[in-house]
Amino acid sequence: MKKSNPEREFFRRRAGVARWLNELSRKGFSYTGRKKSGVSKGAGWEVIVAPAIISIYGFGKKNKHYDETVKFLEDIKRRFLKKDCFVDFSSTSSITAAALVVVYAALDEARIKRTGNAEVIWSKKNQRVNAILRANNIHKLIRGVKFSYALDSVKSMPVISSVGSEMMEEIIDFIQKRIYVDMSPTTEHIYGDAVSETINNVRLHAYPEASPADKKWWLMCSVVGKQLYLAIYDTGVGIPKTVVERPWFLRAVELTHPEKYSDLVAEYPEREKSWLLALVPTKISDEDLIYLSMQGDVSGTKEDKHGQGSKSILALVNDTEDGVLWVFSNSGLYKFNQSDKKPELYRLPKSFPGTLVQWNIELP
Repeated sequence: MKKSNPEREFFRRRAGVARWLNELSRKGFSYTGRKKSGVSKGAGWEVIVAPAIISIYGFGKKNKHYDETVKFLEDIKRRFLKKDCFVDFSSTSSITAAALVVVYAALDEARIKRTGNAEVIWSKKNQRVNAILRANNIHKLIRGVKFSYALDSVKSMPVISSVGSEMMEEIIDFIQKRIYVDMSPTTEHIYGDAVSETINNVRLHAYPEASPADKKWWLMCSVVGKQLYLAIYDTGVGIPKTVVERPWFLRAVELTHPEKYSDLVAEYPEREKSWLLALVPTKISDEDLIYLSMQGDVSGTKEDKHGQGSKSILALVNDTEDGVLWVFSNSGLYKFNQSDKKPELYRLPKSFPGTLVQWNIELP
């Protein structure tokens, strides 16, 4: 039997430790030394794995991006609170702007209730993903680091969160001064109306039972090439659940869906108006209810100044080249393309957690 050389054995073990530490670093783990329990950082931690492509646009038989992203959001909500954990972006190669704001919100809400430690595992597939995560302070959210910034001191707007109408004027000013620069008074008015309308819809309708301090929303604004992307997201009850409360809603159903309205009245002829309103969602899909909310009062009575449909947003998208509007809420998706002039409606494969309104417009 060959005797081992003590010096050679020392270097062999040291090389083994070096390989182990290198492997840990590749996975995003770090060794912090032996604690009293003998456990190194990362042992026994939850690992929440992000999908390869974080996006809410792709769904269908051949595209599972939406499903995988919603599952990731559900994992954050369910598992980020439990104990120490990693949020693992190591396999992520792409993240879209709209999905980014929803992920941010999920982490932002979950971190308020958690007490354990959390770390980020950076992408090994695409350094641009890491740049996006850093620029939007995702790593700080995960680690529980407090941070703040003023929009008048940043060159590009990270995802921001606010409540009510707070920061609304600052956002409009930022778009005017940092993005459009030479925005005309007319464009400024249209854009300001679109932003304020969307934020006010959250304040007035998204959280019917919440106090003003809890009516939270998240906003992102970015420029890719000559396209401006702006998205506002809330985790409220959803448009399909709030549009039925508008004074004009039942009349709008009668005018836009006469057959379904007639079937409903025929099936429940003795029911009061409140009963019919409660039964409408059983006959009309979420995507159609979103469509009705965007149309507003089609009867011409104008009984309610608020909730008359997103007139300013539609005007903004309709009047700008290559404008596109997306509205995700509950199980429905409404998409309006400036070039098509007719909205597309989709049933989502999984319920969307809240409401996201996003528009893309071509910059001059």
